[in-house]
Amino acid sequence: MNYTSYRLEFFNGVRFGHGNLDSTDISFHADTLFSALYQEALKLNKENLFLEFVENDRLLFSDGFPYIGKEYFIPKPMLKIERKSSASRGDSREKKLIKNMKYIPVELLEEYINGDFPLDQMDLLHNLGKSGMRVSVGISGNEDPEPYRVNAFYFNDGNGLYIIVGFQDEKVKNLFEELLESLSYTGVGGKKSTGLGRFEYQESEISTNLEKKLQKAGKINILLSTAMAADMELEKILDCAYYSLLKRGGFIDSEKYAEQQMRKQERYVFIPDLVFSKYLKEL
Repeated sequence: MNYTSYRLEFFNGVRFGHGNLDSTDISFHADTLFSALYQEALKLNKENLFLEFVENDRLLFSDGFPYIGKEYFIPKPMLKIERKSSASRGDSREKKLIKNMKYIPVELLEEYINGDFPLDQMDLLHNLGKSGMRVSVGISGNEDPEPYRVNAFYFNDGNGLYIIVGFQDEKVKNLFEELLESLSYTGVGGKKSTGLGRFEYQESEISTNLEKKLQKAGKINILLSTAMAADMELEKILDCAYYSLLKRGGFIDSEKYAEQQMRKQERYVFIPDLVFSKYLKEL
């Protein structure tokens, strides 16, 4: 498997929410990206080819993770870490910082696991961007316009989200880039009709350190995309694993699927931060 990454730089804000318009996440999950790419594939009559590549593991992609300038971040592993500095073990402020960290710099993964994570790197994401509230107006039939508020996240200049992509050959990569190009005009996430979620993308090389970690399994493995194991694999995966679950649902965003909006079947999935010792095959 070959690996590369794509930096997404958003023109306006983004909205990755859970149904509540007053809040938003800063990143999207892999299932959201899959759904968005599949809709672009439908427009190009390439949905069967795209689905074949994904189902046969010829195409893999991660959740969207933040970058700040040239600094790339990955989810903080769900591990109990003991700081090596004995003087800091009772520092409640430091413990709170570590607990509240959601992402860590890619190049500092070993330092974090070994308990050597530098204190001045614990709050880097405060420079990522900021949330902002938009006021929009909904018009239905002949009723009076009704204003409502939508929370969106706005990245600072030079910051955005990136995805890690694994592809078997150039044919797979070319299709992914074709769909990503189409999606860049449509947008990813919610409230796309208002301009949120549109982006420019740029391919960027993965560091040698990270690529080595992607190419082979280790004693400790960290999930980088929203995923769920097959029933027959679940018990083995959960053996000696540390994980958190996320409920996924919402509505199907497709005019071709049904005349009215249809709710998706809800399911629980692992989110990036899962630490496991067994290989997770099913996505």
